[in-house]
Amino acid sequence: MSKEVQPERIDGQTVAITGATSGIGFFAAAQLADLGARVLVLGRSESRGHAAVSALPDPPRHEFLQLDLADRTSIARAGDQLSEVPLDALVLNAGVVAGAFGPGQARRVGAFGVEEIVGINHLAHAELLRRALPAVRRVVSLGSTLTRKIPFDRENWLSERDYRARVAYAMSKHAVEIFGFELHRRLADLQSIVVHPGGAIDALTLGRPGARAARALFRGIVRGKDQAARPVVAAVASLELRGGEYLGPHRTAHAEVQQPVTTSRDPELGAWLWTETERLLGARIPAEPRHPIG
Repeated sequence: MSKEVQPERIDGQTVAITGATSGIGFFAAAQLADLGARVLVLGRSESRGHAAVSALPDPPRHEFLQLDLADRTSIARAGDQLSEVPLDALVLNAGVVAGAFGPGQARRVGAFGVEEIVGINHLAHAELLRRALPAVRRVVSLGSTLTRKIPFDRENWLSERDYRARVAYAMSKHAVEIFGFELHRRLADLQSIVVHPGGAIDALTLGRPGARAARALFRGIVRGKDQAARPVVAAVASLELRGGEYLGPHRTAHAEVQQPVTTSRDPELGAWLWTETERLLGARIPAEPRHPIG
């Protein structure tokens, strides 16, 4: 039987969320604000960022910080700003998806000198966290169910041998999950939780025209972005969680504890990816190991 996870009140806690100006990130911000959190909304667009803050419950309590995950200068600035704010949680939500690149899209190299999707979804977040430490108490990383369909390819995780956008996206989410569990092993004072939102589309999101009818039609298959945010909210606001868990959607609860693909929890693969991440960032990530996850 799965373990259901429900969020609790987190009045006075501070939570930073990347990509919180729209989609799952915005709905997670709104739900956490409803639970009493002060939310730092991180995103590229200043106008959209301030609009998102204005749409949250009790807007004066929250703040917008500019962050472009495709720009190393922007990542450094945001990370240094976060390092000055004691963070109860940092949600690594933002990223690009395969569909954003279109069919037939050629491989592109981004700010970290590697394939752009992996660079943004994994390396940029790793650099942001590296700079924000040790101000962060809990990290929530967004994986994907696509990891169950496309296996991790250690020899081609950066799409150097061949390139398909969907595979590159899957590799980025494998890296996010592997790194998230390795964070839990490496950083004794940090609680690292990995979540996946399941399938989510805008058409099923409350507030969109026809959303209720669409939900009835697609019930149990995909969900709206507002529902997909629930595992994120549970990961941040469930005080019973201690790190090392993997959360996914649940029909009636906010989330449930699930099992990721085997490679995500592989400690040997985690150690390898940690070393590769430091090499590609060109910097060490301070670490004080704890006992491995059982």
